[in-house]
Amino acid sequence: MQSNSLITPIFNNGQVLVSIRQATTDFLRRCGLPHANIANIAIDKVLYSECYQEAINRGFPMDGKYSLRPYMDIGVAVSHIYAHLPDRATRMWICLFTILLICIDDMMDKGDDLVNMYSFYERFVNKQSQGDPVLNVLDALLRDVVCYYSSPVSNLIVTSTFDFISSILLDNETKDMQILTETPSYPDYLGMLSGMPAAYSLFIFPSTLPLQEYVQCMPDLAIIINHTNDILSYYKEEIEGDTMNYVSRVAVSRGLTKQDALQETIEKTVQAHHNILKCLRLHAETCNAYVRFFYGFAIKFHAALRRYKLEEITSESSH
Repeated sequence: MQSNSLITPIFNNGQVLVSIRQATTDFLRRCGLPHANIANIAIDKVLYSECYQEAINRGFPMDGKYSLRPYMDIGVAVSHIYAHLPDRATRMWICLFTILLICIDDMMDKGDDLVNMYSFYERFVNKQSQGDPVLNVLDALLRDVVCYYSSPVSNLIVTSTFDFISSILLDNETKDMQILTETPSYPDYLGMLSGMPAAYSLFIFPSTLPLQEYVQCMPDLAIIINHTNDILSYYKEEIEGDTMNYVSRVAVSRGLTKQDALQETIEKTVQAHHNILKCLRLHAETCNAYVRFFYGFAIKFHAALRRYKLEEITSESSH
C-alpha cells in the first residue's frame, strides 16, 4: 500500500465513531437492507467442512508456511453470498477461488513469493510451474473456470484475476509514492483492479441467465462490489487507525474531509443500487439473483465475519 504524509489519522473519539455508525446504518436503510437480529448470523459450519475437504481434494496446501487454512472463513463467507446459485459446484469453486485470492493478497509481505507473482501471467500462458504452491493451485483452478462459465463470462473472470495480480504488483511498485490531489480518479482505478468487480459481479447470475439481461448493469455492479465493503469496513478501519483505505485515499486525492469522502461514497453506491434495480425490473429471476446477492454481501457476509463490527454499528448507531 502507498504511504502518504498528507494523510493524518482522525483520532477515534466518540463523536467520529457515532457519525460513522449513523452514516453506515443510513446506507443500509436507503438500500432497503434489513439488519435486525444479525447477531445470529455466523459461518456455515457444514459448508466450511465441505469447502475444506474440497480444498484437500484439489491439493491445496493446508499446513505449513503456505497454509490456506487461515483464509477458509472468508472463502466460506463469500460462498454464502452466492447461496442463491443453484449449482453447488459453482459455489464451491467461488469459495476456493476467494481463499486463494485472499492468501495471495497477503503475499505482499513475503518477498520471495512476490518474486514469483511477477511471473504469474508469463508462466500461466506457457503452462509452466508458478514456483509457489499457492500460485500453482490458483493457476490450476483458473483453468477450470470454463467448466462453470462460457465465453465471454469466463474470459472476463480470467482477465479480472490478472488485474488483481497486477494490483498487488502496482502496490509494491508504488509503495513510496505520494497520493496527489491532481489525480482524483486514482483511488477508483486501484479499486477496479484490486476489487475484481467484473468477476464478483458475474458470479451473481446463474450461467443459465442471458448475459444481455444484466450486462448493462456491470458499471453499477462494479460500484456495488467495490464500495459496499469500503463503506461497511470503514468503521473498524477508523478504530484501527488505518489511513490507507479507500475513504482515506479519496479524502486526500480530492481534498475532502474523511466524513465527506465517506458520504460521497455512500451516495454513489446507493445510486448504483437503485440503477441496478431499475435496469433488472423486467427480468424477475435476474433481479431476484441480484437482490439476494446484495443482502448476502452487505448483511450476511459482514455480520458473519465479526471483525467488521456490523452488530455494534447497527445496534449503537442511534446512541
